Amino acid sequence: MQDLISVIIPVYNTEKYLARCVESVRAQSYTNLEILLVDDGSPDQAPALCDDLATIDSRIKVIHKTNGGLSSARNAGLDKASGTYISFIDSDDYIDPYMMERLHHVITKHHAEVAMLRYKEVAGDPPAPSPPETRETVYIAPAIDTAFLRLKIDSVCTGLYLKTAIADRRFAIGKTSEDIPFNFEVFKNIATFVYLPERRYYYFHNPDSISNGPLNAKMFNYLNFRKDIYKYHLESGFKNNIRLAEALYARAAFGLLLRLALYGHTPDLSTDNCRTKLTRVFRSHKRAFYTAPNIPFSRKVMGCLLDYGFPLIKFIRQS
Repeated sequence: MQDLISVIIPVYNTEKYLARCVESVRAQSYTNLEILLVDDGSPDQAPALCDDLATIDSRIKVIHKTNGGLSSARNAGLDKASGTYISFIDSDDYIDPYMMERLHHVITKHHAEVAMLRYKEVAGDPPAPSPPETRETVYIAPAIDTAFLRLKIDSVCTGLYLKTAIADRRFAIGKTSEDIPFNFEVFKNIATFVYLPERRYYYFHNPDSISNGPLNAKMFNYLNFRKDIYKYHLESGFKNNIRLAEALYARAAFGLLLRLALYGHTPDLSTDNCRTKLTRVFRSHKRAFYTAPNIPFSRKVMGCLLDYGFPLIKFIRQS
C-alpha cells in the first residue's frame, strides 16, 4: 500500500486561484493523499469554496481557524496531518501531475528524510509541460549543510518531508520568510537529502501576494534569518561553508535593497535609514557575494549595478 502524503494548503484571500491549486493536487498520479485545506479566517468566499471542494473528494479535509498568518495556518495543518510524509503548497500556486510521485520515488529509494525539486515561475493558468525525468543527487550529512547553502533552499513548497524529520518543529508566528529557519532546523538534523532538478512546482505571480509590493518592516526578517545562519557557521564546526552562508546574507541585503529601489517602502520606514542599513551589510560582505559559487552570475552583475546605481533606479521609478 502507498504511503500517505499529507498536503497542507493554507488558504487566505485566494478564492480566484484555490480551485486550480486543489485540482492540480487531486490530479496527482500518486493518489494516496490527505489534502488539508486550512482556511486562515479568509474574508472572501474561499472558506465556502473549501467546504464545497471537500464534498467532491473524500481526501480533502477542511480546517477553519481565525486569522493568524501563513505560519499559523501551516502549523494548524501540521497538528492535524496524519501522513507519513508532509508537503506544503501555497493556494495561489499549482503543481505538475507527477510531482508527488517523483518526490516519493526518490525519497523512499534513498531512505531520505527530505526530497526537493525546482519550481517554475508562471504568469497564467496553463501548466507548463512536464519536463523529462532527470537524475537525482543524494547528499549525506555533513554534506547536507553544503547543499542547503549552495542550492539556496528557502521555500518549503518544493519539498517532501518525512513527518518524523519535522517532529515538533513549527513555523515562526508573525514572521515573513519563515520557511528559511524552518528548513534550516530540519536540515541540521537529517542524515540524507535528495535533490531532484525537475521543475514541477508552478509558482504563480499573484499581484496580491504578501511577497510582492514595497519594502516593509517584516521583510527584514529575511535579512535577520540569513544573518543568524551566517553567525551559526561562524561559531560552529562548519568552517568550510562560512563563505556560502555569508554570501546568502549579502544576497538578502541586496534583495531588500533592490526592492527598496524598485518599489519604495511603506510609510513607517525611512528611505535613508533602510538604504544605509542594507548598504552597510551588503558592502561589508560583498566579497563573499561576488566570489561564492552559490550566487548566480546575473545576481552579481545586478549587485554591481545596484551598489552604484541606486539613485538612478529610484529616479526612474519615481519619474
